[in-house]
Amino acid sequence: MSRYTNDIAITGSVDEAMEKATEYLTAEGFKLKEGGTAWKKGMGLMLGPQFLQVDRREDGLHLEAWIKFAILPGWYVGEMGLDGVFAIIPKRKLKKRVEALEELLEG
Repeated sequence: MSRYTNDIAITGSVDEAMEKATEYLTAEGFKLKEGGTAWKKGMGLMLGPQFLQVDRREDGLHLEAWIKFAILPGWYVGEMGLDGVFAIIPKRKLKKRVEALEELLEG
């Protein structure tokens, strides 16, 4: 399955929206991957690691969310979007976080 994607139009400052997203993701335990815009939570011991990418656009933010298959901690293959029955628990957790972030940014 493909990644979840959404473009969020921001009426105010895109920089302020990006700060809100950064604060939210940090509070949720995500860590920014070095040199990128993707945030990661988890190592894949019991559940697949969760990824959320936030990119600036001219009039808003672009979000992408996905779960990776973990063979061993730090060793990943493939990725899944937020729909489907396989790995439903981590997908539900990530989907709730994405919805909360979208609500925060749109509100």
